Amino acid sequence: MSTDHVSQYLQSRRERLTLLEAMWNDPKVQMYNDVELPPKDGSPSVFLNGPTSRHQILELNHRCLSVYHLRTAGFTGWIFAPEPRGQEESDDFTERDYIHKWESSRRFSASCNSFWIPRDGNELLGLNSNLELGIDLGKVLSGIEGQKVFVGWPDDAMRMGLPSHYRQLADLPLYRNLWVMCEQIALQMK
Repeated sequence: MSTDHVSQYLQSRRERLTLLEAMWNDPKVQMYNDVELPPKDGSPSVFLNGPTSRHQILELNHRCLSVYHLRTAGFTGWIFAPEPRGQEESDDFTERDYIHKWESSRRFSASCNSFWIPRDGNELLGLNSNLELGIDLGKVLSGIEGQKVFVGWPDDAMRMGLPSHYRQLADLPLYRNLWVMCEQIALQMK
């Protein structure tokens, strides 16, 4: 293995770690560690739906990229990232009841639900994401006013046929690029 190859690999991990640290330190990003809802300050809010790496695989953390892209695009509101801040220990946040209550309280109070679903067959199945996307698409299809919904997944996302069908019925654009989706969220949530 060449020295250049090793350097490139390490640099890419440093960049992702820097984004992860920025997300953890952002005072307007709420994560599982934050028990109370943020104050009602009139700021828009975005809930970052999508599959989570249960093994906290750095390369699979799409939320730190979303936070970076949203902030770069000028979004200054609250961001809800459903994952732990810091390394998850075996006794942290494993109670599903806590996670379900945390997520539902923020999903239903957010101004916007964004879905980035980089589904693969192993680590990022997105089974909960399917249900949550179905709830939001059902609200859109029923004409229920409220939250904005943004939907995206990369070209290589697996088994997206049914979500794609219902997204089309709801007449929502499909974003194939996370940066472009975050930029549109920031523009529409001002």
